[in-house]
Amino acid sequence: MFSQQEWQQRVEEIIKDRTRYAPYYLLLGMRVRELLPGRSLLELEAGPCHLDERGKVHPGVVFSLADAAAGVAAVTLFPEGSRRVVTVEMKLNYLDEAGAGPLVALGEAEGKRERVIFSKVEVFDGGGSKVAYGFATLMFNT
Repeated sequence: MFSQQEWQQRVEEIIKDRTRYAPYYLLLGMRVRELLPGRSLLELEAGPCHLDERGKVHPGVVFSLADAAAGVAAVTLFPEGSRRVVTVEMKLNYLDEAGAGPLVALGEAEGKRERVIFSKVEVFDGGGSKVAYGFATLMFNT
């Protein structure tokens, strides 16, 4: 697949691409923490701007983080230069609420078929409790 040096360059390109073409990541404060082939780990420090009227992280923030983790995991499996994916469908089950503090999303991509790929995703709060779990279907976007 990739040599260690090629993989490191690929990781740097993916991270730069997320900040260049996805300002929404910056708006929410999402960061790519780790990438492996088919896997991503993204984090977000939930603060006052991420909370709903009850002081809990808004479900849309959790969904956005999950979607980003699924997409970034998928991008690692496409050929170099193929960095753009779009979510065709996503289902997310909310298991618990999260309060302010760190959120981490783990995306795992598999089942690549030409232009379509599938990812599963889990979102955890700072205490390690799983707050959401889901699946996404993504497509390479030219």
